[in-house]
Amino acid sequence: MGWEEYLDLAVHGVSDKYQARRYKAHFRAQLLERFEYARGEGLTKEEAMGEAMAWLGAPLQLAARVSGPITEQRGWLWLLSVAQLIVGVSIVAFSLRTESFAALALGRIMALWGVVSTGLQTRRSRPLRLHLKMLRLRFHHAGHPLALREFGRMAIVGFATGIILALVASLPWSVVNANMFHPVFVSTTSSLVLSGVVVSVPWIWLRHWLGPGFYMVVLQAWAALSAAVGATALILWHEAFAPPPLFNWQPEMLAAGGWLFNFALLRFITVLTTFKERVLVGLDEEHPPLF
Repeated sequence: MGWEEYLDLAVHGVSDKYQARRYKAHFRAQLLERFEYARGEGLTKEEAMGEAMAWLGAPLQLAARVSGPITEQRGWLWLLSVAQLIVGVSIVAFSLRTESFAALALGRIMALWGVVSTGLQTRRSRPLRLHLKMLRLRFHHAGHPLALREFGRMAIVGFATGIILALVASLPWSVVNANMFHPVFVSTTSSLVLSGVVVSVPWIWLRHWLGPGFYMVVLQAWAALSAAVGATALILWHEAFAPPPLFNWQPEMLAAGGWLFNFALLRFITVLTTFKERVLVGLDEEHPPLF
């Protein structure tokens, strides 16, 4: 087996071409280092190549190691998407019985995003049977402890962003007057844009301090919940912090809507920073090396 075939097998399962290219370069550098060492020991070129590949390990085992975290992240995304879809449909069904238009609006948004995200995650990872297997594995490993330091950092920043969200979301409703073009549309749009921009700042500014946890779906979900709890607590403490469309929302609806907004925002920021920096957990300077 030649090196190129070995390297292709070592990155098998890494669907992102940039990630596969970076992993391949990492493995090639290690092979070359071991090859030079073996040549210095007096081995022939072919023997040195075989020695380097044997030292690095079986390529399929390497592939399972490097593609495992990515597969796990997608499994969690699929699970959260399905859970969100179920919650959204349940809220819609509940609102139809109670004739609550606020709950109906929230349920429709959650169900719609759940359908889209579930469809995307299912399409990205071939068979649905694999996702059902992931679902079983996720519940099986749900009790495994997370890194306490990373969890604490994500929770602290999440709670702070939730407070910021509650502070700024109601501002446009105090500024926009009835003489403006469609004041409700202007107030709602400006409130969402302002909230997204202001709440994004702590995550973007502190992402290096948060470390690898910033890119982990599980910790993002907990951080979004922490932010939702922070915003809900502030609104319950003083109703003036609730934007007019949310003044009659129950705490459960505020928490669910806050989680939806913050998790979507965190995923969006993560995608942007990953695309910009080509972040690979385990290969960047801020993370420990693979070997």
